[in-house]
Amino acid sequence: MVARTFACARFRERRVLPALALVASLAMTIGAVAQGQGAQFARECALKETAVITLIEDHGAAEDLPADRLANAGVTMLHARSACYEGRVAEALAVYESILDLGPVASLRRQRP
Repeated sequence: MVARTFACARFRERRVLPALALVASLAMTIGAVAQGQGAQFARECALKETAVITLIEDHGAAEDLPADRLANAGVTMLHARSACYEGRVAEALAVYESILDLGPVASLRRQRP
């Protein structure tokens, strides 16, 4: 007998869970490679990445964007992270900014007067 929760069923229907799993596995892989290289991560990149991760997670929770668009944003974030580790901070910041163009989360827009 398999027990399923309501939230898991909704994630499967919208294919958000596979997209998030893909992004998480890519993040762990690139993170491990970057740590192995001993490269520094610029403070500016860290601040932008925090904003990007929060935005992607909020959109995922609100389910206001297609899963493939969130997955693409996650992969793009990994490219920005890689550029930052390679010392191309200006390029990385531009890529992070392009991800922030996803816009505000729908549920947050409704809460504001």
